[in-house]
Amino acid sequence: YIFNMRDLSRVFQGIMEAPVEVIQDESTLVALWRHENTRVFADKLCRDQDKAFIDKVIAEFMPAHFGDALAAENRETQWWCDFQREVQFDEETGEEMGAQKIYELAYSWDHVKTKAYDYLRRYNEAYPAKSMNLVLFDEAMKHLMKIN
Repeated sequence: YIFNMRDLSRVFQGIMEAPVEVIQDESTLVALWRHENTRVFADKLCRDQDKAFIDKVIAEFMPAHFGDALAAENRETQWWCDFQREVQFDEETGEEMGAQKIYELAYSWDHVKTKAYDYLRRYNEAYPAKSMNLVLFDEAMKHLMKIN
């Protein structure tokens, strides 16, 4: 891995994607910071031992800079994504307007998985000639949240 300042800017860009209303307290901001660092830096690595090193560095950094309480609350990486909201419809025409893309903490793993399968089903219905019969296992879901 070769460090690039662009990677650091991607961390801050990801943090800025979350609306102010979503960041309710310091713990939520630290959770987002941890997610973005994991997303940007660990995703570039292939070996599990290298990814574990990133987790170790983040775990050592957090108490020193955020305090023990916030570090303990955010010991595990919490996942964030922007595809959890329900589809909205125009009240006058009934036409589908799509779902709001709000970058926020994942409601639950089951909810994220349900939404991903729903989007996959809707894609397959809209484009039957390009139908994708995918199995979204946990690692694929985590990757989806990293790239989305």
